[in-house]
Amino acid sequence: MSSTFNLGKLFGIEFRLHFSWFIIFILITTSLSLQVFPASHPDWSVVLYWVIGIITSLLFFTSVVAHELAHSLVGRANGISIGSITLFIFGGVAQMTSEVTNAKAELKMAVAGPVCSLAIGGFFGLLWFLTEGVVEPLAVISFWLAYVNVVLAAFNLVPGFPLDGGRVFRSILWYISGNYSRSSRIATRVGQGIGLLLILGGISIVFLRPFDLTWFEGIWIAFIGWFLERAASASYRQVRWQEALSSFAAAEAMPPDCP
Repeated sequence: MSSTFNLGKLFGIEFRLHFSWFIIFILITTSLSLQVFPASHPDWSVVLYWVIGIITSLLFFTSVVAHELAHSLVGRANGISIGSITLFIFGGVAQMTSEVTNAKAELKMAVAGPVCSLAIGGFFGLLWFLTEGVVEPLAVISFWLAYVNVVLAAFNLVPGFPLDGGRVFRSILWYISGNYSRSSRIATRVGQGIGLLLILGGISIVFLRPFDLTWFEGIWIAFIGWFLERAASASYRQVRWQEALSSFAAAEAMPPDCP
């Protein structure tokens, strides 16, 4: 996350944009403008396809920001310090500058994002219902945003750490067992397994094309699985280091004659 630039602050939280965000923004906008909207509304002009596509993409990433902001505000209310929120190719990520101190706080923080996405999906669903057949471009934007926010909430609830569902899973294990390290190990291992399943599923889609899925969708699913597996592996290594170093004092790792 080093190649980022600042967008400003909201509620005291710094917002950043990673260069990879532009890749996914272009991909989503192009897909909507050249495939999705022309297939459902062939009578629209090319200019309208692109205008609606750009507006929809921007509103989608605004929804992602709201999702991460919900995590951050609930986390801060429970004593967890949030340094920044960064938008990148896989969506958004909030950077915590302090660790979660109890299972209940993590549970509240983890479910805040999906609940926010569901609320946004419900809002756009209602807007679609009110504008269908009245203001067609607005209805189309609303329908897509309602659908994608519900999908975003559902995917994030998959119990694969570090997804929100994985954090919910860890918080439940932590609450039951009272052992943070053991709960973290189990949650990260499950996250690694789900990541590997997504990789295998994506590769299968590339070659078998089930349910009319395209090779590009297969590659994207495999790419998401790779990212999830790597993130879970990094989290697992962090837990192991914490366990290994927890019994040592800083003085034991430094020369005694340090000036």
